[in-house]
Amino acid sequence: MRTTVALLAAAVASFGCAQGFSPAPTPEVIASMPDTIPCSTPVVVDASSSRKAVDAEYRWLKAFYPKHSLQGQALLFDGDRILDVLTFRRADGRPASVCFDVTKARRP
Repeated sequence: MRTTVALLAAAVASFGCAQGFSPAPTPEVIASMPDTIPCSTPVVVDASSSRKAVDAEYRWLKAFYPKHSLQGQALLFDGDRILDVLTFRRADGRPASVCFDVTKARRP
């Protein structure tokens, strides 16, 4: 089970936040989403501006963690990377967090 969750987190983290999602947020994928996607394997946001990056983050979170309740947000600077960490409660009340790499949206 840990291997499945780790592989899923890596796959989700590598695709970014383009118009469509791959893998698609099917019920099976949503149910197997980990409570934490760490900054060591962030979801990479492919957006051309900060506003578009924020919109993409929220669309992604809504798709993969439906009925979540946002609790906090922190912008972190890690070397050349700019990371946005969203903390929230999953639909069942468990705490969770997702790290997004927003470097592309924040730099020319």
